[in-house]
Parts: sequence; structure tokens; C-alpha cells
Amino acid sequence: MKRTLFTGASGFIGYHFHQALASEEFGNIDLREPEFDYHSSFIKGDIRKPEDVERAIASFPCDRIVSLAAEHKDFGLSEEDYFKTNEKGTEVICEAATRHGIKEIVFYSSVAVYGNNKVPSDEKLPPNPNLPYGASKLAGEKVLQRWCKEQDDRSVLIIRPTVVFGERNVANMFRLIHQIRAGRYFHIGDGKNIKSVAYVKNIVEATLHLMDNMVPGVSIYNYADEPQLTSREIATQISKSLNRKDPITLPYWAVYALALPFDVLIKITGKDLPISTNRVAKFCTETFHKADKLLAEGFSPKYTTHQGLQNMVSWMEQDYKEEEKYFDV
Repeated sequence: MKRTLFTGASGFIGYHFHQALASEEFGNIDLREPEFDYHSSFIKGDIRKPEDVERAIASFPCDRIVSLAAEHKDFGLSEEDYFKTNEKGTEVICEAATRHGIKEIVFYSSVAVYGNNKVPSDEKLPPNPNLPYGASKLAGEKVLQRWCKEQDDRSVLIIRPTVVFGERNVANMFRLIHQIRAGRYFHIGDGKNIKSVAYVKNIVEATLHLMDNMVPGVSIYNYADEPQLTSREIATQISKSLNRKDPITLPYWAVYALALPFDVLIKITGKDLPISTNRVAKFCTETFHKADKLLAEGFSPKYTTHQGLQNMVSWMEQDYKEEEKYFDV
């Protein structure tokens, strides 16, 4: 692998890059030091600050930058927060790359750039973000596209993942598995809405595959695992992995009504609770994104969606420890 500086590799996806690149030397600039055993060269810094990025490259001269750092939580952030990191931070990275003659940048964007599309998205679908997060990621993409056009020998790889899940992550998929295990989950309505997801070990390997085959210009790839499952099929697979009975079904209006009191608690406490009407609505919304372009170019994921879910359930059952630090993203 070329000498590579990662941004934001102290987090969930960064942890799995550390595992996949155990024999490789690479750098990592992040706001916090990894809370796991790591072998990378760590530089504490903020990608929004030019002096920090300059210091990181001086400490770890590189041929390529992989930008994982992002502002992406959907609770407690202002619109400005998203753009400061996802757009302005990308500008800082590009300016530093120019000064140091770095020709390759890999950028983790998101399928959120497509907005609430009514058809399965592929890379030909025009972006139409409907939330600040997606809009800020699209703004970051445009920064990179302008930077790439300045010189013919520059290469930009933009990856648009769906929701990423896997071991050591305690965000949405973790909460879903926990609710099913505790017997507090219900199928909602017919559950026929597709929910594209990405198993973390697959997307890390896909990224490394694409990095090995970068070409001048801008290349954009969606990432989602196969087979594509509905919300009901995801919950059913998790139930099987837990050796639990398939959850009962409640109508959408009933689950929405059950979530209303939690909205009040969220407003009163300012805390992001695992149940809310917003979470119910998001879970029942179709988010269907296709990665056929990547598959057609020769990448073959090691794990199916079912296997990825099984692996995460096994980790929760066997290796998860409440006292350890994990990643809530």
C-alpha cells in the first residue's frame, strides 16, 4: 500500500482499517487517540485547522490521504456543524495536499447525498440531499471535484456507503439487536421497505480494492451489501441468529403512537433516546441503494448481509463488554 494518512481513523471504521492493515504502516490524524490497541502513527489534530493538517503531514509524509473524519450524528448538531467538518475540513485537506504534492485523496461520502429517492439509487442518479448531513457531504464531494480538475494527474475516489454496521459499533443496528434480544421489538406494518446496509469488514475491503486501482480523475462508488433485505427480513435474520421467535407485527400507527411519549422525554431531557417517532419513521422508510458498479468491476464481498448480521450478533453475545469503549456512530 502507498504511504497513506487517514483522517478520523480512531473511530469505528478506522478500527477495522487497523485490523485489515495490521502489517502496514499508516498515519492517523484524529481529535482523539484510539481507545484500542493500534500500530498507526497517531497525530492529534482537527481537520478543520490548517495548522493541524500541516503538522500531521510533516509528521507522516504521505502519497495518499483517506478521509474518514466527518460530522454525521443526527441529533444535537447544527447545520453549520456539518458543513464546518464535511465541506470546510475537506477544503483544508485539499489545500494541504496541493502544498505537499499529494495526488490521491479517498473520501467517505454517503448515500445521504441522494435524499429520499423513490427509485433504487446508483451512481448515475443525480444527488438531491434533503438533510444538512447529505448536503454537507455533497459539498465536500464538490470541493474534491474542483481540486481534481486543477491537475490532470490527480485522483479522487469517492465512496458513498449505506448505513455501516458491525462489531464494536453500538449505534442503530446494535440497538435493534438489543431490542429484539430483550423482546421489545415488533415488526412494523408489512415491513416490505428495503433497508440497504453495509457490513464494516466488507466496505473496508472494498475500499482497499478500489485504492489499489485508482486512476486519474474522479471515481464515485456506492457501497451496499447483498442480498438487499427488507426491514422485516433484517429483524427476522437477527431473531434467527439469537434463537428467538419471529417478532409479532403491529400496525405502523400503533408503534408511532407508542413512540410519542419518548419524543416528550427527548424534548425535556435533551437526550437522544433509542425510541422516537423519528426513528420509527426512518426505519419504515425505504433506503434502497445499489452497488452494481463496484461488483461489475471485480470486487466480491467476503460476507453476505446475512453473514454480517450473524457476525454482529455473535460479537454481542460472546465478546461485548459493557465496561469497554465502543463506537456510537
